[in-house]
Amino acid sequence: MFEPRSFEQILTDMIAYMMANTELTDFSVGSVIRTILEAAALEDDEQYFQMVQLLDAFSILTASGADLDRRLADYNIFRLPERPAVVPVKFFNRNLVTDQLAVDAAALAGSVVLFSTSRFPTTGYPYTVRIAEGTARVQDLTVTNNNTTTGTLTVSTPLDAAMFVGDRVTLVDSSSSYTIAIGTIIRTAPTATQSSRTYATVEPATIIPGNYYSNEVLARAQQAGTSSNVGTGRISQFQGSAPFPGCGVQNTQKASSGRDRETDEEFRERGLNKLQSLARGTPLAIKTGVIGVEDPVTRQVVVSANLIEDFVLDEVIVYVDDGTGLDPAVANFPADSTSASVTAGVNTSVILNDASDWPSSGKIFLLDTVNGSEVKSFENRTTNTISFSSAVTFSHPASTLVYLVEEVSAGAETGQRRFKLRHAPVVRGTLRIFVSDGTSYTELEEFTDFRVNKGTGEFQIVDDNGLDEGTTVYATYSYYTNIIAEAQRVLEGDLDNPEAYPGIKAAGIMLSVEAPVIKRITVRASITAAAGFSEASLVDSVAANIEAYINSKKIGEDIIRSKIIDVAHNVRGVADIVVITPTNNITVLDNELPVAYDSSGNSLVTVV
Repeated sequence: MFEPRSFEQILTDMIAYMMANTELTDFSVGSVIRTILEAAALEDDEQYFQMVQLLDAFSILTASGADLDRRLADYNIFRLPERPAVVPVKFFNRNLVTDQLAVDAAALAGSVVLFSTSRFPTTGYPYTVRIAEGTARVQDLTVTNNNTTTGTLTVSTPLDAAMFVGDRVTLVDSSSSYTIAIGTIIRTAPTATQSSRTYATVEPATIIPGNYYSNEVLARAQQAGTSSNVGTGRISQFQGSAPFPGCGVQNTQKASSGRDRETDEEFRERGLNKLQSLARGTPLAIKTGVIGVEDPVTRQVVVSANLIEDFVLDEVIVYVDDGTGLDPAVANFPADSTSASVTAGVNTSVILNDASDWPSSGKIFLLDTVNGSEVKSFENRTTNTISFSSAVTFSHPASTLVYLVEEVSAGAETGQRRFKLRHAPVVRGTLRIFVSDGTSYTELEEFTDFRVNKGTGEFQIVDDNGLDEGTTVYATYSYYTNIIAEAQRVLEGDLDNPEAYPGIKAAGIMLSVEAPVIKRITVRASITAAAGFSEASLVDSVAANIEAYINSKKIGEDIIRSKIIDVAHNVRGVADIVVITPTNNITVLDNELPVAYDSSGNSLVTVV
């Protein structure tokens, strides 16, 4: 191991060597020989210093500046340069004849009331105004009269849709058409602590007749870095004269894309994260990546893993075991049935057969396809009685199925397809999704109506049209905790903690971690002892060797009959063994774990 030496260490060794091998005696400070040795020691010290710098320059963890650039360039990773902010802006026409609605106007109305119509023409009827610019309700109206006293414009064109207070009304005048050229320089107003920042448009803008605003265009900052980031509305001036008299400008969103040159710390962290993620997503990377994962609560450790790529379900399943024939910890959304009937509009509670595993609050779903299903919120549970704040909507007979449900969405947006459960990973085959339009409930079928990523708890509606606006979505399911959940987090990655959980699986892959199916292996064998030994004294040791062989096998590894014979012969004193069961090798499927004991922990290996 390289150990740099200090000037004092080098000089001390030189003096000791000279004293031991020459007749020189004067090594005091200022003597000729000490001065010569000091000069040599100083050169050696400089060489050590240069070697330390060289080592630092070749380590990503310690390199900086150009040295760090060169180290990461070996992996095609390059420092992010500074970049200017790009921000959307709109131009507007202050001189345009315009005002806003002062009173809501119903569809088919023959007039509109503005705060003031004094700037609108009172002669030259008919003329055209545009209402609700910038909305889907925009419409051109023909004005036949302007009552400036009441601020009322009478129109011969009835309104296609309802209009609302604040909707803009403008005079459509062909002379109000303007084009703002690419490269127009705009800027923020300077403040007492910050100078003005300038931006240049990269697209042409046009204000069409009757519009107050132009189309939205992009402007790029003329100076790079985070200093080019500004808040909404901060860009409000022109550098030089305006494109036309009365022209104004404003940024409609904040500028936040400006970035300083990546620092050494940021570059190093990004480089290390990328290197850690190289060659991930392969079957081997996933299997090896999950081995050794330890649950922080139970301290279970994954010692065996296998992977199946299911081409029918289009998902990857990773089976893990902690060396004990994993019995995974599962949390359930409980389900039960009512022990008594309830009456619509009367009963404010239901009695379940056993509510001992129900929480004290939540949402309960009464599944009744005859009288009508409903969801009720509850804030109180006493033994088996769950109470609501209001009476049930429908009457329900005894034995009505009830589920604790999670409200996934209180009201879907139009066409929404993607939703996310609160907990994951989801236990296979347990997820039930119910949707409601406010009057009835429908259960969705997995694969037919939705697909679920069990590892993340995300599910997607199969229909390209998604759900209708306002649809309520409920779910009931079971989910893994402890070692299964921790293994899933390691493979999936955690966006909230990417340093500890960078993830291993590739994007776009549905991956779920599950416990293997336990395959119990029964062995019956008969042994013959060598001279000087008895069978009775050997059976326990032979059985222990066979059990150890079976239990050492990992997920998906076959049991080889000849290996059973081999491990039996490893016991001193065994002359022969006849394996009665199994008669052939035992095939273990990719999702199975072979064990040599029954569900009660008793050995399945019998040796006589």
